[in-house]
Amino acid sequence: MESMALPGRVSWDAPTMSRRSDDAHELAFAQLFDEFSAPIYNYVLRMVADRDRAADITQDTFIKAYRKLGTVNEATSRKSWLYRIATNTAIDEMRRRRHVRPMGADEPTYVNRPDQRPGPEAQVMATTLDERVQRALMGLRPNHRQCLLLSDLEDMSAQQIGEVMGLSYGAVRTLLCRARGEMRRALAAEGFAR
Repeated sequence: MESMALPGRVSWDAPTMSRRSDDAHELAFAQLFDEFSAPIYNYVLRMVADRDRAADITQDTFIKAYRKLGTVNEATSRKSWLYRIATNTAIDEMRRRRHVRPMGADEPTYVNRPDQRPGPEAQVMATTLDERVQRALMGLRPNHRQCLLLSDLEDMSAQQIGEVMGLSYGAVRTLLCRARGEMRRALAAEGFAR
């Protein structure tokens, strides 16, 4: 039996794994991480609208993917497989935090230091549009938001979205149509002309 150690973990015995298969696993994971870490983070950020939570969910997604990487055979299904893990992880995290409310800013205030951020006018002008779109997006039903993000931001086909969401092609097309209608109404409520 060959004893192997995972990074940051205790050694474990792997009777059938060779060093070569371990290296191939590490390489496959590194390629997966390099290709999808930024898109997954951006996708999750749009789902939860919080940078710290998105980073945690992205990390959890890749931990789960690392553990189950050997279960994926086709390279074409890796994207859908990874987005499904990210979606499920984000949904689980949102359910856990449903009743949790932040207590306030933990940042200390420094009275004698100048504020290096742009002035209030510049901040308002720079973020107004994005805030209104994000607010409209967060107002959508979670499955509508997910479908819209996968289609329009992640550029996935209806077939791929179906794999991620566990829906048929026809159900995805219907859901996407409804999500776009809901988004149009939400944007109109935010003051965007139709």
